[in-house]
Amino acid sequence: MHSVVASILSSLLSFQQHGPTPKRYVIAYSGGCDSHALLFAINELRHRLAQQLPCSDIAAIHVNHGLQAESDSWQQHCETVCNELAIDFISIRLELTIPKGESLEAYARTARYEAIRERLQEGDMLLLAQHQDDQAETVLLQALRGSGVKGLAAMPEITEIGSRWQARPMLSLCKDQIEDYAKSLSSSWIDDPSNDDLRFDRNYLRHQVIPDIKKRWPSMSETLSRVASHQADADQLLTELAFSDWPSCKLNDRYQFDTVKMARLSELRQKNLLRFWIGEQCGFPVPDTASCQQILDQVIMAGSNADPELRWADVVLRRYRGVLYIEKYYVEDNRWQQSWDFSSPLTLPGGDTLQAQSVEGQGLSLPAEQSRVSVRFRQGGEKCQLPGRRHRHELKKLLQEWGVPPWQRDRIPLICIDDQVAQVVGYSLCEPFIASAGQIGHEIYIKE
Repeated sequence: MHSVVASILSSLLSFQQHGPTPKRYVIAYSGGCDSHALLFAINELRHRLAQQLPCSDIAAIHVNHGLQAESDSWQQHCETVCNELAIDFISIRLELTIPKGESLEAYARTARYEAIRERLQEGDMLLLAQHQDDQAETVLLQALRGSGVKGLAAMPEITEIGSRWQARPMLSLCKDQIEDYAKSLSSSWIDDPSNDDLRFDRNYLRHQVIPDIKKRWPSMSETLSRVASHQADADQLLTELAFSDWPSCKLNDRYQFDTVKMARLSELRQKNLLRFWIGEQCGFPVPDTASCQQILDQVIMAGSNADPELRWADVVLRRYRGVLYIEKYYVEDNRWQQSWDFSSPLTLPGGDTLQAQSVEGQGLSLPAEQSRVSVRFRQGGEKCQLPGRRHRHELKKLLQEWGVPPWQRDRIPLICIDDQVAQVVGYSLCEPFIASAGQIGHEIYIKE
């Protein structure tokens, strides 16, 4: 058995310790040397070591970016290879429009991974062909960008994605070993000329910088891969520390955060916990070092009468009454208004969805046929008579009473019947629009 095949098998058996046996291996197959070697190695294992290989069902997935004149012929080559090996072939064609100012390299990579993940099935393990030299390049790139522990940890060997996995079984192998194996195969691989384009940072490092470094430090790739492993361990410890600090600061809504309790921690632990909350708990881009410091200095520590906020990427962070609120930023349009008959979900500006469920004896009473039902946002002057109260109150004062943060007050959907506020969604129904016993009503809510 070739050493490359043996190493891949060892990695796959090791990955079993991270979760159940995958139902299928899906090889990300570009047709280049590395993915070509991975495809053939997995195929060899499937036939020769079916009893040892955790899973014998395999497929290959190819993304055609359409960025090269040869893209279609490369796709055809990959399909032919898979047909000859009796491996299921999945092709994805992307129509990319690179936004102004975006890196072609980064944008295409992100689009490729997103497209592949959308096609994965439950129980799939996606196999990527990155190797030890790729890992070393990644560590160098991250260091030159000033990345922290998580960035320097580079590429993990295995990542769980819901009910699926993403794995790199060749991270312990160097490029020369893989190319040696690929040359021994009966089928040839594709050489993508863009891999020699020095406009891309990774290619510049690979062709112009790393060869000189290796003249002085021949084991550079192995050493930097070890650095990545050390940083991954450190990142795990920081995550465990954040998990320990998190219970005292979390609130019922995961997009809210208690700054008063967080202030009891050291500044370093505060920063670590903020990154954990923003990235791991909320799924937003983690702010850079400068922005993280600004959160502490300009948002959390702002005066009690201030309404501080900070934006980065498409995220906005605000503080109100000792609580941090984080959300996706969008431009509000308070002039928006839409008729609604409750029969189907209604999409609100900003992406939320309003839904109605028929119930008996509760919720919003069904209006008379001639009544006009609409949904809109607060524009000023609205009033609502709360259940159990004798008089109507200005909505502005009610929102203050309920402790609604100022920036949220103009985006709460209002159900209006004949221009009167009948419900402040998420907060209260208004008299006299409440369904009585035996009457059909509607419970209206925002779908998470």
